[in-house]
Amino acid sequence: MEERFVVYQSKMKQVGLVILALIMVLASFFILFIGKPVFILVGVVGTLFFGYATFYLMKQLFAGKKLVVLTEQGFYDYSSALATKERLIPWDEVSRIEEVGIVNQDFVSIYLKHPEQVLTNLSKVQRAGIKANVKMGFGEINITLQSAKKCTNEALIEEMLLYVPVNYEEGIEKKNR
Repeated sequence: MEERFVVYQSKMKQVGLVILALIMVLASFFILFIGKPVFILVGVVGTLFFGYATFYLMKQLFAGKKLVVLTEQGFYDYSSALATKERLIPWDEVSRIEEVGIVNQDFVSIYLKHPEQVLTNLSKVQRAGIKANVKMGFGEINITLQSAKKCTNEALIEEMLLYVPVNYEEGIEKKNR
């Protein structure tokens, strides 16, 4: 399958995210020593969460990976822990694409015509994350480009619209949640 458009990860942005995650691990670890039960709980949860995030981000940093790959048949999303990875999402299953934002983070949200068919064989964690996104009013697939090298949400949407057989009379609208 020929790759038509590929978004790569920026090493410098990824290094910044790793440093931030390490700072959060240290902060969570020090919260453990405050001594009150609620702080201990916050410290444990924070240390585990940000520890996993640090591991995941470092793994991505050394892999030097692709975030999004567009082909004539569909696209692959590798941009986050909930990404569909090696699962091709066919263009004819895409019903809508929009840029959305939540708490200072913008991403490309993709709504599917038949999500239950397209997203079969994903892990329970991925399915739970997708259900949570849908409950918040987002599409089933949400692509984050915060660590992308030389690609904006608008540029990705523009490229995707070259393949998607949908009508966009009103243009692309950015929604903030």
